[in-house]
Amino acid sequence: MGCPASLPRLVSCLRDSPQNSTASRQAKPPDSAANALGPSQDTGCVGVPCPGGRTLPQRCFPWKSALVHAFAVLVVLLSAVTGYAQTVGPSARDGALVLPTLVEALGAARVREAAAPGQTTRQATLARELDRILQEAVKDLGLQLQTEALPETAYRSELVLPRLATHRWVISPRLRVTEPLLELRILAVAPGSQVVLVRTAQAQESLLEVRAMVMVRDLVQTSRCQRSAEDPATPERRPGVLAEPAQSEGRAVLALNGAALGGYIGWSLQRASGSNDARLLYPLMALGSGVGLGATMIVAEEWDVGVGDAWFLSAGTWWPMASGVLLANAYRVEPVTDRYVYGLTGAAAGLTLAATTIAIRPIREGGAAMAHSGGAMGTLLGGLAYLVYKGDTEAFPSRGMGYGAAGGVLLAGALATRLEIPASRVLMIDLGAGLGALTGAAVAAPVLFVDDRSSKRRNRIWLASIAGGMLVGGTAAAWITRSDTARPSRSSVAFPFAGVMGESVGPRGRAFPVLGGGVAGTW
Repeated sequence: MGCPASLPRLVSCLRDSPQNSTASRQAKPPDSAANALGPSQDTGCVGVPCPGGRTLPQRCFPWKSALVHAFAVLVVLLSAVTGYAQTVGPSARDGALVLPTLVEALGAARVREAAAPGQTTRQATLARELDRILQEAVKDLGLQLQTEALPETAYRSELVLPRLATHRWVISPRLRVTEPLLELRILAVAPGSQVVLVRTAQAQESLLEVRAMVMVRDLVQTSRCQRSAEDPATPERRPGVLAEPAQSEGRAVLALNGAALGGYIGWSLQRASGSNDARLLYPLMALGSGVGLGATMIVAEEWDVGVGDAWFLSAGTWWPMASGVLLANAYRVEPVTDRYVYGLTGAAAGLTLAATTIAIRPIREGGAAMAHSGGAMGTLLGGLAYLVYKGDTEAFPSRGMGYGAAGGVLLAGALATRLEIPASRVLMIDLGAGLGALTGAAVAAPVLFVDDRSSKRRNRIWLASIAGGMLVGGTAAAWITRSDTARPSRSSVAFPFAGVMGESVGPRGRAFPVLGGGVAGTW
């Protein structure tokens, strides 16, 4: 790689340079190209021979900047390695033509840096150094360095660079020598592209190598990213889908339930602490709502949560929570403040089970409606069953409602993973069950008004009539709405036919046709 090769040269230059020599001024050739460009500047250094026959000014590598150069080489090495890992792709072995550096003087036209052989001006030295740096940089980026002798007129204009980049990279550096900073401009054209990428920066002379390598890496990476974006992979086409669904369509439903759950947690913590201070209640509820809302937003960003998934999660949260609170009240958990913890325990268990379910199989809106319906119907039927068992219509059936809520949402949630049912049909079944319960209560109501006396037997008849009416009404609604499931329409079509139905082989191997007729079609 080019970067590691720079460090031995630097050490060699520093080792071979005279340490105690007095800097002398280098004579400026009167007819040099630097004079043609304008007033030249004094270099103020003696030439130091380095390996390879190259002469560098001593002040280019003073002892104080040795550590800076070593650190710069390490930085470039690390950036080149990471840049190589990011940029090497299918076109990693593309060729790259690095054109000679064009030196631009202030107020003068651009001229080619190559002048008379042996020229030692500062501009020529920097130009040759920049050429070497860029050649090493393209190798570090996984490109194959190409050389081609071209006249200056073939690449002086930026408009002709795309013509040279038909099947390779073309990199053309431009340098303006100013004080105290150097102005570096690098032009790059990707293979087959008509776009000239330009990167301009200023750098100190001691950091020229670092700046040039970083600029070339940025240009190559930018061009490759643009080509990848212009030629994306062909997306999978699905017939019948006009638009792709949005990410996390159930974000709003999830946020609503998350904020409500967080507020309940804050309220439960305040009640569990035994405090009735409103100055503590509302901050805790606000804090819980904010945490719940933020958590749901993070979940919606990380995973694709549909509307059905969000409502299914709410069913797995609220009905088990209600079951926990109802059972805690039924069993008279003491102290009373601990009863809210039972609700949180039920919510945590139900939410975990619901999240595991949707991770395995996404739930549609119909399945989520079925889960909510199961929780509600289970709560009502559980309460009715408990009242029938007690034979009393005055008591509050906390125990039956608690077990019914947990069992109903669990059973309905399991069915939601196996059945595909529209949400509208679930609502119609719930409506039918409610009307059936009301009808059953109305039919059995005269039993209660025979006289003023109340008995367990009459109460049980009336409660059983309500439960029976609920079951009959829900079953009737399910049967009526069974046609809601989409089916292909068929019409009865029949056509008569007659002719050869087959063949029969005789004893001697001769085939005889079998004639017949019939009716074919759908009906």
